[in-house]
Amino acid sequence: MSFHPHSLSTETLMEREALRLEGVTVSVGFDDMLDATLKLNMPQLDNMIVVTSHEDRRTQEVARKHGAMLVVTDLHRKNGRRFNKGAAINAGFNYFQHHGWRLHLDADIALPGNFRRLIFNHHHLERSCMYGADRVDVIGLEELAEARQAEQHEHGCILHPRMNRSVSARFVDTLHGYVPIGYFQLWHCSCQQPYPYSLGTAAHDDVMFALRWPESQRRLLPGVFVHHVCAREPVCGENWDGQRRQPRLSEKA
Repeated sequence: MSFHPHSLSTETLMEREALRLEGVTVSVGFDDMLDATLKLNMPQLDNMIVVTSHEDRRTQEVARKHGAMLVVTDLHRKNGRRFNKGAAINAGFNYFQHHGWRLHLDADIALPGNFRRLIFNHHHLERSCMYGADRVDVIGLEELAEARQAEQHEHGCILHPRMNRSVSARFVDTLHGYVPIGYFQLWHCSCQQPYPYSLGTAAHDDVMFALRWPESQRRLLPGVFVHHVCAREPVCGENWDGQRRQPRLSEKA
């Protein structure tokens, strides 16, 4: 006896697809960063959605090159904003394919090579929670390659970035507590909500999204460092208004 998948209940689909992992990112003018990160992230994901503008042909080419699902929109200009990232992310949400876990990443974030095994085999993920991860800056493609060769775990119990760089600061608010910010936000489809957007810059949308989960349901993944790919030392908030200030990876800072 055969049946159509749509006849299954949502709960049944979530059980069947409990180990599915999809990603979404917005990239406008960061095709070089995206090219470096997609190469590393695609093997970890069942589906990767790249949202970009009609004009950004380079990013469109990068998405196609790596087999990502491409979403082209002008919603990043919604409400007259230079970079309405939240509205663009929502455009990507429409293309999720599975009833499993969902991950928003910045275009310049690379997942570790064992990420999928780490979260599904070595962490107990709760559907009701949003998860964040610590990040470490890597400057240039050569340093990225070195970072990828160094194991983050050793002796079965020690975790460190294996680089001469500090782990980036966490967002821990005196009122709201720990908030997983937009470079890495992991949640289950059963808690899917629209990404908020305001009239400000992209500095606020990600925090507003994370705060839709209660403080007790915002968690840090303790066994994961992600890599923040940069062409030079980053400056906090330098790209939040949609104007790129980082040089391209092929250029010297």
